[in-house]
Amino acid sequence: MRLPLLLCLAALALPVAVQAAEPTARVSGNVAVRTGPGTGYATIGRLADGQRVTLDYCTRDDRWCLVTGAGWVRGSNLIGWSAKIPATPFSFIGGGTAREDDDDNFGF
Repeated sequence: MRLPLLLCLAALALPVAVQAAEPTARVSGNVAVRTGPGTGYATIGRLADGQRVTLDYCTRDDRWCLVTGAGWVRGSNLIGWSAKIPATPFSFIGGGTAREDDDDNFGF
């Protein structure tokens, strides 16, 4: 009798453990959301200061992160995200070009 009960409790706990593993962050400032990882990509929206977001990927240098369901955001505007998030895949979705000097534009 106890074994089925323990199995049910373990099954209920599994989705909670998976959700806790997703990298989340808090947005610092009114941040531009872009179609790609750089200021050369179009701005498609904004995230509000203090908003909680879930992250899919970050670039290898952590300068840009892909916010789930939104787009790319400058990594320096995200607080509390996991350093173990996967690096971006080789190709990006969206037009535009990434620029190396994007630190001067502060993501806007």
